[in-house]
Amino acid sequence: MMLAQAIRLLRTIIGWICIIGGLLLSISPIPFGFLIVIAGILLVGPRDRGLRRMRAWWNRAIRSLASSSMPFVAALAQRIISFQSSIEQRIRQSMATRSSSRIAPRRAAAEE
Repeated sequence: MMLAQAIRLLRTIIGWICIIGGLLLSISPIPFGFLIVIAGILLVGPRDRGLRRMRAWWNRAIRSLASSSMPFVAALAQRIISFQSSIEQRIRQSMATRSSSRIAPRRAAAEE
C-alpha cells in the first residue's frame, strides 16, 4: 500500500517535471518539447485535478481567442478547436473499439 502511494507520487512529480520542461523546450529550436509534454501528461494521467484544471483553462482561453476581433487570431483559434475536437473524436473511437474488442470475446464465450 505504501509502495503504491510512493510510486503514484513519483509518477506525478516526474510527470509535472516533464510537462513544465517540455513546455520550456517547445519554445526552443529543439523539436522534442512536444513529445516530453505528451510523456508528462501520460505519466500524470487524466484523473489528476491539476491537469483537468489546466485543460479547462486551455479550453476557455481558446474559445475566447476564437471570438477575437483580430481575424488571424480568431482563425488560428478556430483551427485549434477543430483539430482538438477531431483528435478527441479519434481517441473516443479508439477507446470504443478497444473496449468492444475486449467485451466481444467474453460475450461469445458466455453465449456458448
